[in-house]
Amino acid sequence: MADNDTSRDEKQLPPSAKKLQKARTEGQLPRSRDLSHALVLGAALGGLIAFGPELGASALELVGSSLRFSRQQALDTTQLTQWFGMAASAALWIIVPCCIVLASAGAASTMIPGGPVLTGKPLNFNFGRLDPLKGLGRIFSRDSLVDLARLGALAAALTGLAIWFAATHLDRYVALGSMPLASALSFAHGEISAGIGLLVSLLVVAATVDVPLQWWRHRRNLRMTHQEAREEYKEAEGDPLMRGRIRSRQRDISRSRMLAAVPAADVVLTNPTHYAVAIRYDESAMGAPRVVAKGADHMAARIREIAMDAGVPLFEAPPLARALYAHVEVDREIPATLYTAVAQVLAYVYQLRHHVPGRGTRPRAPQDLQVPPDLDPIGAAE
Repeated sequence: MADNDTSRDEKQLPPSAKKLQKARTEGQLPRSRDLSHALVLGAALGGLIAFGPELGASALELVGSSLRFSRQQALDTTQLTQWFGMAASAALWIIVPCCIVLASAGAASTMIPGGPVLTGKPLNFNFGRLDPLKGLGRIFSRDSLVDLARLGALAAALTGLAIWFAATHLDRYVALGSMPLASALSFAHGEISAGIGLLVSLLVVAATVDVPLQWWRHRRNLRMTHQEAREEYKEAEGDPLMRGRIRSRQRDISRSRMLAAVPAADVVLTNPTHYAVAIRYDESAMGAPRVVAKGADHMAARIREIAMDAGVPLFEAPPLARALYAHVEVDREIPATLYTAVAQVLAYVYQLRHHVPGRGTRPRAPQDLQVPPDLDPIGAAE
């Protein structure tokens, strides 16, 4: 028992959703016997109140009809058997409603407060339950002693209440013998209902204490140690080393896909050396120019290298390159506040693409591109 207490002291973390679900699939749910007893006895009381008068009338009619039979029926075995079968069938139909009510209450009581669950794991044979030391530990555990004291007090209270009710109504029960049968049944129905109602009230009070207690015990027994929490997190998230390798591989794939889009770009905006942003615009498929690649330092150098090999023009626009790098993700359209600046660059690139050296004036590169200061990281810092 000392070992169990030590283990409980170590389990300081509340159970996780995964552990609660696993316990549920294994049939480990909080159950309250007091609530089950209150529901079953309450259902019996409800059935007695609802069907009692009809049951009494049907019982009287059955008794009366059962005592009336002819001499021929008594001497004829076939008729006597049929008569007994009809009487038994009538008696069965009298008690069927009560059985249905009690069965429904019993089934409902098994699903409260933990809810319904369908599993056969609790029925599996467990050799650990045959260990006498563990059995003694469960019998003399703190929870078992508390339950024993609580059930003993409840049994004593129920017994005392039943004795008190019977003693205070003894003269009424004695008077039943002098009443006509119909009147006696009607009077007994009311007295029995009142007595069962007192017992149900006491059980409901006990259940209001037992239900939170069982729920708290269930959560306490499923508490986790820090090591268990770490192991569960590791199982859920995977090995950190393997997870790092996967993320690294995903980044490599993303970079490769991004660099593969650079040759199709219309222009690469540079800082000139620290940043590089590749822009592409397809009027038929895009609502606005789109960033197809971006990078800083070594990645920027790689983007510039691929662009030069593919013949994609480089355009030096430090504030615009910084703004696009900071605020636009890859494969996303540029913000509306940068439309004018990017449109000027693209117009220059398109003009330069169609310019033939020696024919006409070479297009002039746009100067002083308008970039809002709050979008430029350096301008915003200043």
